[in-house]
Amino acid sequence: MLARIANTLYWMGRYLERTEHLARYLRVQYFTTQDAPMSQNRDFVLGSIVNMAGIPWEEGKPFVESEILHAVALDANNPMSILSAITSARENARGMRNIISTELWEVINKYYHFVNNYPVSYFKTRGLYDFTLNAGEHCSVIRGYVDSTLTHNDVWALIRLGVHLERTTQIARIISCKLYDIYVLTDQNENMSVENYQYTVLLKLLEGFDMNRHHYKAAPDRQKTMEFLILNADFPRSLAFNLRQIQYFVRKLGLREHTPDSIGFAVGRLCAQYQYLLYPEIEDKVGEFVSETLAKVYELHGALDKNYFHV
Repeated sequence: MLARIANTLYWMGRYLERTEHLARYLRVQYFTTQDAPMSQNRDFVLGSIVNMAGIPWEEGKPFVESEILHAVALDANNPMSILSAITSARENARGMRNIISTELWEVINKYYHFVNNYPVSYFKTRGLYDFTLNAGEHCSVIRGYVDSTLTHNDVWALIRLGVHLERTTQIARIISCKLYDIYVLTDQNENMSVENYQYTVLLKLLEGFDMNRHHYKAAPDRQKTMEFLILNADFPRSLAFNLRQIQYFVRKLGLREHTPDSIGFAVGRLCAQYQYLLYPEIEDKVGEFVSETLAKVYELHGALDKNYFHV
């Protein structure tokens, strides 16, 4: 397969996955203000959204809710917005129409038109929940069509590799952002119930609240949340699970670990670290560990880009 085609398919998967995490973060983080065990400062919530979405915001400048929500969701001038990501995904899919299914193209195109035609004024006033919920549902439908209408060959594997590498990136970013939020609240001398509520929010941001509760048979706290989202190899939105998926698709594409500087070797080494890691070993440095994982995932992308997509 041509490197250009491989790169296009890989990024199509990444862009689609990115939109789902941005939409879910917007919805869950914004609406937690209504259920919080404290009178949660709106600036705290908006600041968390700015931090996670990577929006450039001048230090000291007051947060403007409508501007921030629009920038994350529907701002065509923001390359990190949901609209920009789905536009790029659609362009990539359109260029690959001869090798992907018509059904997959149609659901991606439908998602694009939903986002592109969403009324900005309605979104800013009362459309946030509807928009973000529908965005997540579109992403779920698209993933279903990827798995059920494509031959499970290199085309499928490249899309899925992009999905899982982006998901790993977003999981790590979301965990890091919430750990920072918790640090801010702790610095403001908020009590333990407020901190534990943020772990509930974090689990909901990754749709893991119910499964965490079933797994531990107890309310979330720091250990249960971090152990579950970082090391549980059976939960689809944990770091361990998605690193293993990256390894699977790297092998599926024939990028095996023949030499220490190969992509397969790097991802295999990272997976092995996670496989035999116990939570007490990282308990005192969770934030640092997640940041290190994120840096290694960026390195994996760089190696893919250099050795596979631009050869």
